[in-house]
Amino acid sequence: MSDKKKKTELLSASRVLQGLLGNGKSALSDGFLRWKIWRFWPQIVGPTLAKHCEPVGYERGKLFMWVKSSARMQEIRFFEDTLKDKVNEYVGRPWVKYVRFTLDRHGVPTTSEVSTEFKKMLEQETPPENDGT
Repeated sequence: MSDKKKKTELLSASRVLQGLLGNGKSALSDGFLRWKIWRFWPQIVGPTLAKHCEPVGYERGKLFMWVKSSARMQEIRFFEDTLKDKVNEYVGRPWVKYVRFTLDRHGVPTTSEVSTEFKKMLEQETPPENDGT
């Protein structure tokens, strides 16, 4: 038996989940990455571009982007490769192969909705532990 002890490092649950969901092998990883991209969109593409478009969906290498207007859509098409590159750089792998633009905002959550849902979840009373009595 070796005298060397294995060093183990405890990780927070959020880091473990992020590792599992962000690795691309989980069935939930695409949804997690889509949420993460939506949540940090201004940091990924910059505040100016983020004012005019948002990610609304992802399917098999296609990132669907909502754009404010037809005129903006035409303008943002010139940045399609840049958008794709910035998202892939943020994710750390070639996740987006194509970008598709839409004027349909359906499916784009708002920050206030997410915060409200999260707050409600935190405020819920946790069920008492069953002590066997």
